[in-house]
Amino acid sequence: MHFVTENDKIKITNIYSSNESSDIMKNFFSKVFTKKEKIQIEFCQNNLDLFLNEQTVTEYGKFLANPRIQYKEYECLSECKLCKTTPYAKVNGQIMSGEDSKDLLHQLQAELK
Repeated sequence: MHFVTENDKIKITNIYSSNESSDIMKNFFSKVFTKKEKIQIEFCQNNLDLFLNEQTVTEYGKFLANPRIQYKEYECLSECKLCKTTPYAKVNGQIMSGEDSKDLLHQLQAELK
């Protein structure tokens, strides 16, 4: 692109071929306006009942309000051995667990980045 000024106006002169210009613009817009994928999280209600307290419920609520997150709570996810020992969630089908509910939340937040 070449900028030419005339009488306090700017004209943009295209010095690329139309195909080359089109490719450049497509690359530019795809980099600027890329959408990040949504993250699907599944929680076991029994596990939440065991490991969440009032403070962490508020923190999880703020986190789950992110529009990139889709989540569901199920009564049971059939991970009973894990469920009794540590807080966990299934993130995009993969199990993620933490030492405590705050640790799990930090891991979930890292997954957004």
